Amino acid sequence: MRILIVDDEEAFAESLAQRLRLRGMDAAVAGDATQALAALDGDPWDIIFLDVCLPGMDGVSLLKILRERCADVDVVMLSGATEMGKAVQAMRRGARNWLSKPVALEAVLEECRKARERAEARRRAARLTEEARWRSLGRIAEGVAHEVNNPLNIIVQAAGMVSDCLEGPEADALPDVAEARDALRVIVKQSLRVREITRKLLMAGKGLDPRTGPLDAPAVARRVLGLLQGRMEQQNVRCELSFPDEDAPRPHGSPLELEQVLLHLLENALDAMPDGGLLRVSAEIETDKDGETDYVLRVSDSGPGIAADILPHIFEPFFTTHRERKAAGLGLAVARGLVVKRGGTLEAVPSDAGACFVARLPLERQTSLDDSLSSDRSDA
Repeated sequence: MRILIVDDEEAFAESLAQRLRLRGMDAAVAGDATQALAALDGDPWDIIFLDVCLPGMDGVSLLKILRERCADVDVVMLSGATEMGKAVQAMRRGARNWLSKPVALEAVLEECRKARERAEARRRAARLTEEARWRSLGRIAEGVAHEVNNPLNIIVQAAGMVSDCLEGPEADALPDVAEARDALRVIVKQSLRVREITRKLLMAGKGLDPRTGPLDAPAVARRVLGLLQGRMEQQNVRCELSFPDEDAPRPHGSPLELEQVLLHLLENALDAMPDGGLLRVSAEIETDKDGETDYVLRVSDSGPGIAADILPHIFEPFFTTHRERKAAGLGLAVARGLVVKRGGTLEAVPSDAGACFVARLPLERQTSLDDSLSSDRSDA
């Protein structure tokens, strides 16, 4: 958990920060508004303890700026007995609570616990919103697939009948018969391509596979890479694999779903390296700043990377940068939908070279948030 203490009493602030660090928290100190605003440029904070009286800009004025720049971060005011009026004013401007100095460590830990709970509630709400969006997409997908596939099947069958008529010896004497045969092959090829697009669209919104359990991620990755081996050789793409030891915790989920996720991520990477390059598939067991331990799967390539203006749209259905390949733009949307439905996350992260996609997958068993916080309270 990342905690920022904004207070000009250096002895008090540093002492509190040190006690929080002893409990495994990432605590930092800022002595005034300028230092506090500079601290916002890095990784986001989970909670900010803000003194009402600061040199220069006071805490109440700084609170207004904090609410504008980082609305989701909890701010708890610190005030002396003579500063209660300003503390009340700060509460009206969006502060979560106020603590009277001298502050007890137990009170600080309690505010941290509440901040974690609120952050988790926001994540759950965002996840439910995302799931609802995918359910809506699934309902639309079913209707689109039905309406498109029926005439599509008729087109393919009709093209096959015409093709049969053009295969006889009598057809060779017809004018432009070669062009007609080529046109029919194009009709069949493009019809099958549309059928594949509707298949992916259905996959984006369908239900989850009920067959779940601990996953052998390295085996799934090698199986998918085997399917793409021919394309990798043709494009002169090398691959590096790196996975945790066999006795390490495993992610929980469906092998079929993980295959689909990896297939779409790997195909996207190969799209970015038509003239060769390096493909990396790796995994690690990582604990995030909130104490949640996940199986983190990374797929990176040495292609041109993802432009900043494209990054916010990269997972949108039908969005694609491969116009010259006429890609459907559904692969990444499908992959993210499958990961999110299992309680994980899939993101495109900045990379020094190429693109990197990071999937955080839940483990078979995780330590609960309440257990972690109970440990903090007992230490206090």
